[in-house]
Order: sequence, then C-alpha cells, then structure tokens
Amino acid sequence: MRFSDASKPVCQRYSPRMPTLSIRSVRKSFLFGHRQAPQRREALRGVDLDVERGEIVAIVGGKGCGKSTLLLCAAGLLRPDSGSIYWYGKRFAGGGCHPDLIYVPPVPTYYPFLTVRDVLSQHRPSGTKRITSRHTYEELAHSVSLAGKLATTVIELEPSELKLLAIARAIAEDPEIIVLDGTLDTLEGASTVVRQLIEADHRQCSTLIVASRDPHVVASAATRVVVMDAGRVEAAFIVERNDGASARKIAFGDVGGAVRQIAERVH
Repeated sequence: MRFSDASKPVCQRYSPRMPTLSIRSVRKSFLFGHRQAPQRREALRGVDLDVERGEIVAIVGGKGCGKSTLLLCAAGLLRPDSGSIYWYGKRFAGGGCHPDLIYVPPVPTYYPFLTVRDVLSQHRPSGTKRITSRHTYEELAHSVSLAGKLATTVIELEPSELKLLAIARAIAEDPEIIVLDGTLDTLEGASTVVRQLIEADHRQCSTLIVASRDPHVVASAATRVVVMDAGRVEAAFIVERNDGASARKIAFGDVGGAVRQIAERVH
C-alpha cells in the first residue's frame, strides 16, 4: 500500500509489535423466539483475531457465521457478552463507534432529499475529526464511479450507487480504519472497488477490514483472508499482493488456491 500523508499517524503512538486491533475470546449471543420462552443463539463463540496496521483483512463466511456481529462488536456498536477488544493496545468498552473508525453498513441509508454532494460534505459529530480538504467532491465521486452525479438526490440513486456513495463518504473522512460490513455483497465490480479504495490517498497506516459472503469478491485485493463459520474463526490465509516495485512472499499457497479452499469451506 502507498500512502503520502506526512502527518504523524495514530499507529506510531504505540509499539510497532502491537496490533491495531486485538480481539480476545469474544462471545456474543442473542435471544430469539417467543418472549414467554426465549431461546439463546450464540453468534460468536470465543473469537480471537489480530489486525495489524496497514492490513487489508477480508472476513468471509456464509450467512449467520458471525461476520457482522464480530465487526459491530469491534467497532463499538455492539457490546460483547464476554471477552475483550483492544484498539491501539487500549481496551475498548464500546458504547459508540471508535473515533478513528468509519463503519459502512450493508445497506447505507440517507435522507432521500440529500444530494450526493450533500452527503459527501457532511461532517462527523462534534469532537471527532472533521472531513479533510485533501479530496475534492469530484475526486471522491469519480473514485467510486459516481462522476457527474454530485447534484443527484439520494432517492434517485440505485441501491448499488448508494453503497458506492457510502464508500466515498468513508474515504472523505480520511479515517485510520474503514470497515465495510457486507457493503460489497451484490455490488457489481466489487473487487475493483476494493482496489480503488486501497489506492485512494489515505493517511499512512490506514487499515481496511471487509466482510463478505463471497471470497472471490475480496480475496484478490486482501493481504489476509479470515474464514468464519458458526461463530468461530476456522482458517486464515495470507495472500500475495504485488504493488509494482514491491511484492510480499505468500505464506499459504497462491491466491487462486486460497480462494478455492475458502470457497469449499464457505459454500
């Protein structure tokens, strides 16, 4: 990954050996059924996961495997029943989205009367980092194939275009971490979107976490692929990436082989 911002990133404030995100023994369950006799279903069953700075981590698995629950807990939008979540080495209690993180949901929603430009120009709540001026709205729209639609209202956009708008909105904030929770599922050309996101001019040490049901959508752009099943991490693959002048050695098979193994487990 290539980044050009010279400002001191958050990730330099702690030991380089310390992961950006550490998830330890996280469990989460939900009640379902009739309220007179509710049943409890475990969504996460003691998950452990580390995410290093600058990684592009793809979390893949079928419906109900725990991907979204894990990301919501990590982001601070759900509280786990037990276990611990650490951001930059500090335990994170949740109760709201982590200030250095932008979470993009599977189905983004905006007021229908807003235009694309309105959405891109929105600021985060008071007390958090405001939108930067390093990206023009035209550049942001172009980066996700929405060029020429800055004056288009949200209600006029296709569902796929709403997802692209949400991704552009995330880029606009220049966060340390972007989490795409199923946002790329059913999105045509999703792998291209991931590559464009990676190539966007983010701050140094930006981290991308992408959850998807389809390993083929994200594996080609990820540095690591994590497979979940029944609330657990079942396997992980380090994937080769070639950034032109630099290339990382692959640790477990080639990209195609990794994707085939994942697909066999997930489907």
